[in-house]
Amino acid sequence: MQTRTYADLFELVSALCGVTFATIEEPRIRALMNRRAVRAYKSSNYWTRYIKIGEERRLSGDSAAVTTTVSGSSYYIATVGDTNFTLIGADSNTIGVYFTATGAGTGTGTVFPALDYLPYTQTGLNTIDSFLRVFVYAPFKTMGSQEYQYTVGSDGAELISGTVSPSSAFVAYKSVLTFSTTAGATSQSLTSSSLIPEEWFEYIAHGTYADYLRAEGQQEKAALADAEASEILLDELMKLDEQHTQTVIAKRIFTNMNMQSRYGGGGGALGANGNG
Repeated sequence: MQTRTYADLFELVSALCGVTFATIEEPRIRALMNRRAVRAYKSSNYWTRYIKIGEERRLSGDSAAVTTTVSGSSYYIATVGDTNFTLIGADSNTIGVYFTATGAGTGTGTVFPALDYLPYTQTGLNTIDSFLRVFVYAPFKTMGSQEYQYTVGSDGAELISGTVSPSSAFVAYKSVLTFSTTAGATSQSLTSSSLIPEEWFEYIAHGTYADYLRAEGQQEKAALADAEASEILLDELMKLDEQHTQTVIAKRIFTNMNMQSRYGGGGGALGANGNG
């Protein structure tokens, strides 16, 4: 996906405003740019660069040594090593097995502390901003239409999965707003080294121009510039519609008919597998 440089954006904003900004004024202009970038980000859950479809994520915390297990707490086996997990409550020494520990383990095995929700953050993966859909299997493949229903809270998405304790699920989600930088890192707000998403570039520039005019008391000109910025953003949103990602991923209304169609009349997301 294409990007533009922060320097290009700042130059365009300066040209629109008809001002060569002093260094001391740059933080104020950057704040206005950030405001518009956030508005663009929030205008859709389906920006291509921020959407992830069917990414497998664990219902667990990061891995820990088996020697840290606590009686009464639940875990998934991460690695077996030389640990005999059956001695601390597991049915077998198999990776992914869910068990409630009877005490601390011994040996070199590791575990994932079990959670009853999909967390927003997980080591090595993008941070989730919005959960869109949660699938039982990798979506849009064989049996890929089966889904978990879920509720979202401050910790993450809690699955409605009956008596099943799945170790992972496949999530369609919108990741948090970040900008790549010329140094190869990411930041959550614009900096002088940020790379600007091409699809937002013109909107941020014209929106920042409108905000600048408004701050200068030029309300009528600001309204016209704001309208132009909105038209630019609308054009980009229409391109998203034409890609059909939203129509495929968007959560659909549950009715008796589409429940039967999607889940084979099993009575729920897990019914067809006998897991619910």
